[in-house]
Amino acid sequence: MRASGSQRLWLLFTLACLVAVLYWPSTAILLSQWADFVNITYTHGWLILGVSLGLVVRERGAIAAAPVAPWPLAQAGVLAASLAWLISYRASMEDLQVLIYPSLFWLAASAALGKRIGRLLLFPTAFFVFALPSWGQFADPLQALTVSVMGVVLDLTGPHAVIQGDYIHIPNGSFVIEQGCSGLHFMIVGLAVAALHGELRRDPWQTRALQLLLMAGLALLANWVRVYTVIEAGYLTDMKHHLVSVSHYWFGWGVFAVALAGFFWLSTWFAPSTATAAISAPRAEPAAPASGEWRAVLLAAILLALLPGLSATLRQRSPPDLPDLAELIRPGAPWSFAQGSFDSFWVPEFAGADQTLHTVVTDADGRMVEIFAAGYREQRQGAELVGESSSLLGRHLESRAEGIAEAGADRFIETVAADPEGARSLIWSRYRIGSRPFVRPLASQLWYGLRASLGHVPSTLVAARVECVQDCATARQLLRSMAASGSLP
Repeated sequence: MRASGSQRLWLLFTLACLVAVLYWPSTAILLSQWADFVNITYTHGWLILGVSLGLVVRERGAIAAAPVAPWPLAQAGVLAASLAWLISYRASMEDLQVLIYPSLFWLAASAALGKRIGRLLLFPTAFFVFALPSWGQFADPLQALTVSVMGVVLDLTGPHAVIQGDYIHIPNGSFVIEQGCSGLHFMIVGLAVAALHGELRRDPWQTRALQLLLMAGLALLANWVRVYTVIEAGYLTDMKHHLVSVSHYWFGWGVFAVALAGFFWLSTWFAPSTATAAISAPRAEPAAPASGEWRAVLLAAILLALLPGLSATLRQRSPPDLPDLAELIRPGAPWSFAQGSFDSFWVPEFAGADQTLHTVVTDADGRMVEIFAAGYREQRQGAELVGESSSLLGRHLESRAEGIAEAGADRFIETVAADPEGARSLIWSRYRIGSRPFVRPLASQLWYGLRASLGHVPSTLVAARVECVQDCATARQLLRSMAASGSLP
């Protein structure tokens, strides 16, 4: 007999729980972000999850009526998505990791129950993307856009404002446009509402795209009105208004509510879809027995667990090794380690590094090169070569230019840095994953993710700094000769 609608919903629920457990690191990220009532940007996640579940339940009749035929292409897709998730997880790429996460469920469900049910689950799964913290990639651009728009508007209306970075200085006070002022939360919620509105009306994709564009514009406008109003309130009350001295959080949502009302009114201008159903009625085909559907789900579950299980087994058999920086950095003639201690304002920061080395080498003519190296047994979020927790320049240097330098067959990242007084330095650096060098941070992390999925692999960064006396040409030649001697790994 064919499985009923409720039975198939249980099959789908089973697959969803398997994804949540087998890919727990992503689940933990979501739970943490949804419960973060300090930053609050993703606290709507539980609501998005509830709506996604409701949309699946809404289609239970069509899910029960759809013929079941396991989909081989989706089965291959489960393995591909699982591998991509493993690489991004080991490479500490959280945004990519959680972005892949919902696709694992959709591919597993489609692999087990077929294309028809996959089509029915496509929008509920895609809608879940509005609960993901991957949207944080848009925070900086939206923040910069808000600062730019405020600069233009204040030039037109006053008061006089001086903009320095994220700061807006007016005659009687200053405002900082932080990431929370970017309007990202309004944007995510607004786009989710617009997407759901189009789905509930069964609008064609062209209409849905227009509605999303309309909502994006209204969300931006609402945030700009909020920020502008707070600045004007601060100016007119000598920074004593409640919006300035206490909070403007709920005021922002009030403005956004007006924008939502405007969206629903303007969306009536779009012609509703004449279609009565998004999915055509299924053809009359032999029904798969309920036991056969469970077997298909079991196969999908095995595919979901295969690569994470294999990765865990391989990593268990290869314990992490501590990178030997002293062995890695061995100056060759005419270079040798300088004697005595030294002071330097170059203080790279690599949180969680298992080993660091900071020293000076000199050649036969007494020319000095400062060397820094950091090594990790195993990279993880917050302890990685490439990420927010790592800084080659540290707190006292700023990058002025960056490119790729060549020294024979070797290549290095070349950074021109300046200290607070304007004195410049030339820094050559590169990453090593195992014994393989990289000059592209993204490539190094992706390779690390792949290698770390198969077993533990040490990773290091080695950098050399030379002060630019008049220009950096002499410093560049010194680093090139050092690399040629094998003293710069």
